[in-house]
Amino acid sequence: MANREVAMEPALYLYGISCTAGSKATKLSSVGIDGVHPVQRVTCGEFVCWVSAVDRTGFSEEITRNKENLEWLALHSVRHQQVVAEIAARGTIVPARFGTIFSNEPALLKNVESRKTALAKVFTRVTDADEWGVKVFAEEQSATPEAPAEVRSGKEYLQQKAARLKRRPDRDDAGLSELSEELEKIASHSAPSGKISGVQPNLLWQATFLVPRGRRKQWDKALQDFVKKWGSSRRIEINGPWPPYSFVSDAE
Repeated sequence: MANREVAMEPALYLYGISCTAGSKATKLSSVGIDGVHPVQRVTCGEFVCWVSAVDRTGFSEEITRNKENLEWLALHSVRHQQVVAEIAARGTIVPARFGTIFSNEPALLKNVESRKTALAKVFTRVTDADEWGVKVFAEEQSATPEAPAEVRSGKEYLQQKAARLKRRPDRDDAGLSELSEELEKIASHSAPSGKISGVQPNLLWQATFLVPRGRRKQWDKALQDFVKKWGSSRRIEINGPWPPYSFVSDAE
């Protein structure tokens, strides 16, 4: 009977870790990952772990299969992000990877203890800083888009595709390099955002930056200057501020 009771104990879902000193968040309004259990603080030495209970069999043991269910994934990833964002709004957090689960509190404490040196290093990097994404798009200059020619063979299709690629703006021009260098001066760190593909039409350049909150005015001004400089030829898309998801992998 005792073994059955132990087996039925809930697992712990981890959202992220804060420093004990400077952590202003106490009780959160965001619901836990399962929509039932509240988010709680667990003190782990000099850190605070943000967790909620999850059913060991219904959630924890089936999470791999559930990740393949897009409807389930959309709902639960939003819940995860809402919790992380609420904590980040009140202080610095090192976000956990989505789906990080521990069998019990001792297992969580042991894991954090094994990573305390790496966590301390990451907190030094991300404290009082936010993540920002920047994308640059070429704006279409023609008011009347060119009608596609009729394709009669696979060869003609490939020829038309090659012609469209030749008409794409140059992604490696001096203007993009100038923007990148200016933003690098303001940010404390940057992260690669992956290879530019054809998924987003006219996307020329993208990058992710970690920006100290004390440099926010400089950051905004630099971007506004390039918006004015480029006018209608290019569009800058900015998203943020976010918790520092792209700058904490060495603490995982």
